[in-house]
Amino acid sequence: MAEMPRVTPELTNGKIMSASARTIPEAAADVLGWSLGLRARSTADVLDCVKAGFTPDALERIRAFVGLDDDEIARILGTSLRTLARRRKAGRLDSEESDRLYRIARQFERAVDVFGGDGLAAEEARQWFHTPLWALGHETPLSYLQTETGAMEVDALLDRIDYSVLA
Repeated sequence: MAEMPRVTPELTNGKIMSASARTIPEAAADVLGWSLGLRARSTADVLDCVKAGFTPDALERIRAFVGLDDDEIARILGTSLRTLARRRKAGRLDSEESDRLYRIARQFERAVDVFGGDGLAAEEARQWFHTPLWALGHETPLSYLQTETGAMEVDALLDRIDYSVLA
């Protein structure tokens, strides 16, 4: 397995931060993938991690932040529950699954930023992800994240919210 170059997982007492530790780094705006436990400073760093495949720890972190169950995660990753269990046992997602997981993280991190960038904003973003929205045809933002086209629509909606533009 390839190492995840140039990126250091977020550490707490020498260990990767647990999925239940839903804290936002102080410099979250400067760190890509913080919701996955990454400390990437550039898209190239994230791309290296995606190619290498994320660990189950990254999966568990985003599950805790966004409030996902295994069925939702498997659907968004485009895999079955059995495959998801095998990936956990093997200790690594493949690059396509990692790319899809990063799509969720990227949009979640964007929503946190739009909603204020703090712990309360993270909770607002989590609730927002699970709320059917008129602007998305009464679907949830989370359901739109199954495709890149849907993710672009969620991003456009977050832009409208951020700049106070009516949908």
